[in-house]
Amino acid sequence: MESELQFFMTKKDQDVFLDFVKDLVDSINPVDENQTYLFTIDDCSLIFIPSPQEKNILYAGKLNIKTENCKQEERTKKVYRKLRNWLKKHYWSRLAYLNVKKNNKLTPSRAYWVGSDAKSWKDEDPDNHIFKLSATSWMVFEIGI
Repeated sequence: MESELQFFMTKKDQDVFLDFVKDLVDSINPVDENQTYLFTIDDCSLIFIPSPQEKNILYAGKLNIKTENCKQEERTKKVYRKLRNWLKKHYWSRLAYLNVKKNNKLTPSRAYWVGSDAKSWKDEDPDNHIFKLSATSWMVFEIGI
């Protein structure tokens, strides 16, 4: 199984999420200074990349599962589904992105999720607090209705 969920989360959102995760996985291991984590489940793992923040830009983070050659594939899938469902239950999904290819028309998107603290941060200063897919992407997100 291979799947990915993308989101925008602040450090506060991340801490709440990691607190939920700790009881579902065998271990949480930081991989690098970019704060990539491996959530270990026996011989399997999930990859968690929190949303990087650079000044007033919050980039999309992701939770990824890839269970090839994994003895605990079913257990890992079950944990991934619990984490995905938790994010979808607690996060906002009404975003729209500015499509520069269509004269900056707002295009609805339900594929990205926003933590409550990230949403508050964006609402504080919508013109200057930016959600962006990545540093090189043209996709800039706005809070939809």
